[in-house]
Amino acid sequence: MFVVLHHLMNFAGFFPKVSPAVHLIAAALGEGGVHIFFVISGFIITTLLLREAKTKGGVSLTFFYRRRFFRIVPPYAVYLIVLFLLCQLGYIYVKPINFLWSSFFLGNLGLFGKIGPSNWFVSHTWSLSVEEQYYLILPPIMVLVFRLRRKPINILLIGLFVLCMVANKLAKEASAHIHPSLISLTALYSFRYIIVGVMLALHKDFVIKTLVKKSLLIPVSLIGILLALPFAGHVPATVSLLFASIEAMSYGVLVLWFVENPEKCGMLRWGWVQWVGSCSYSIYLWQQLFTAAPDAYKGWTIAQSPFAIVAILTCSALSYYFIELPSIRLSRSFTQKFGQGLH
Repeated sequence: MFVVLHHLMNFAGFFPKVSPAVHLIAAALGEGGVHIFFVISGFIITTLLLREAKTKGGVSLTFFYRRRFFRIVPPYAVYLIVLFLLCQLGYIYVKPINFLWSSFFLGNLGLFGKIGPSNWFVSHTWSLSVEEQYYLILPPIMVLVFRLRRKPINILLIGLFVLCMVANKLAKEASAHIHPSLISLTALYSFRYIIVGVMLALHKDFVIKTLVKKSLLIPVSLIGILLALPFAGHVPATVSLLFASIEAMSYGVLVLWFVENPEKCGMLRWGWVQWVGSCSYSIYLWQQLFTAAPDAYKGWTIAQSPFAIVAILTCSALSYYFIELPSIRLSRSFTQKFGQGLH
């Protein structure tokens, strides 16, 4: 919801009369929404892997990738096919090469160049690309760990986290020679949030015991930290790396606090909020089609009208009920028929 608000306000111009401060708040919420998404993803995927290892004695990569394929690819493929058809009909334009990068989950490597009419409709796939690249790295590591009956994964994760920080610093220093999108959308930069989610899942009990209490002081303090860090100004390199680490960990502990204190966030159990959560992947895909600037469309647009929200929800619901859910059921039927594959 934060991301959609950011796109509607700062790209589509849905609220043209609001103050610049409101635009900045919407941008901050949009960026924070993506970070929360990454943390939750790392936490949930790792929790499921740990649960499978506990109940079945190991992790099946065949089973894991089969579930991920049926969960992610069918809705994504339909979205790209619709984009292609709209391009052929002349309603929008996307560079063919950008279709290629998106199809192979490479949208986070700065290959799109500057965000504009020629790539807006696929530019949001950068975060999905980060997810897919993470899926290629972590599950095989966990399978190896479970086979060896050792616990080197903590060292590996900490090392990868430090690598993310160093890579981000080097990218900033090279910003005069490369496109800025290569800095902000690089996989290594975003991996730090996923790694925090992974570490929280691995050490959930310890974190809950030491950090996650019932007091509202915890989330209020963490939100204060997240709001204050962007205004820190210019700081030495080591301090900026420390701030980046604190930011990622703050998002992680904040998410875990809400997970462990459901009575403090009753609004997350409202029916329409949970429906949005169920359809969030389809909303993520389809909102991009209706949140572009006017010059991205060839003679038509509803992005600047309330019909944009109606169109987003309608396309998302159709995708969820007629593509996502059948694909998930198909994945389960494959699992029941052929088993979980090799460990």
